[in-house]
Amino acid sequence: MLSGTIYAAEEGVVSMNYVCRDLTGTVRWRADSRITNERPGVFVMIEKAEGIYSSFDGRVSWVARMEFERTKDSVRPIRLEKRVFNEKKQLIRLEKQEFDLTGNTGTCTHEEPLRNISRTKIFRFNKDVVNRLLLGLYVQKFLEKGKTGERVQMVSEEPNVYDIELRLLDKETIDVNGRKVAAYRLIIDPYLGLLNFAKVFLSKAYAWHSAAPEYEWLRYSGLEGGINSAKVEVTVADHD
Repeated sequence: MLSGTIYAAEEGVVSMNYVCRDLTGTVRWRADSRITNERPGVFVMIEKAEGIYSSFDGRVSWVARMEFERTKDSVRPIRLEKRVFNEKKQLIRLEKQEFDLTGNTGTCTHEEPLRNISRTKIFRFNKDVVNRLLLGLYVQKFLEKGKTGERVQMVSEEPNVYDIELRLLDKETIDVNGRKVAAYRLIIDPYLGLLNFAKVFLSKAYAWHSAAPEYEWLRYSGLEGGINSAKVEVTVADHD
């Protein structure tokens, strides 16, 4: 759901802070991310966060590192690794995603060392593919190209893969940290078919991006993570 300004990252480091709240306005977690240009056309985003997150007991912290490629037409994930720790600083979850952009395949691994859980899913994608960290960057490019609708595949943390439809709904003025900002509102709609049981558990989500270039991400409202996770709102706090 996150972005920054990739163009600025070509010149240096882009940083952003954001906060997640439940539907009553109570803070669940806070995070900061940094995007750097590792080599021509390839960028790295590092997210660090701490707080309450669905499926975990007590407070947790995590560090996620995603490497991705930016082309003239799109952004594409290369690999992601996310490490989640409990309050004792023990590793309680390790998530890995590896993407073969030539063969159009992805390998996702989910491990919980303290519970002796390990599962791997290999999938083939036939559309553009995104994950939680890449979604905001993908939408930036979507808006930059003047698109109003598109189907993509979303990799979730279970791990699983879902078809989703991105649609530009309208333009509105929203409040962001006391500032009035013109924003595009988009819907992230699971495209699962009327008879697919998962549609009962995967609700629609919404994202707001600045209506002016570089179309930065401003807000997200929807499920925190995968199926059955809490409904939340994540809002940008500040960015450089």
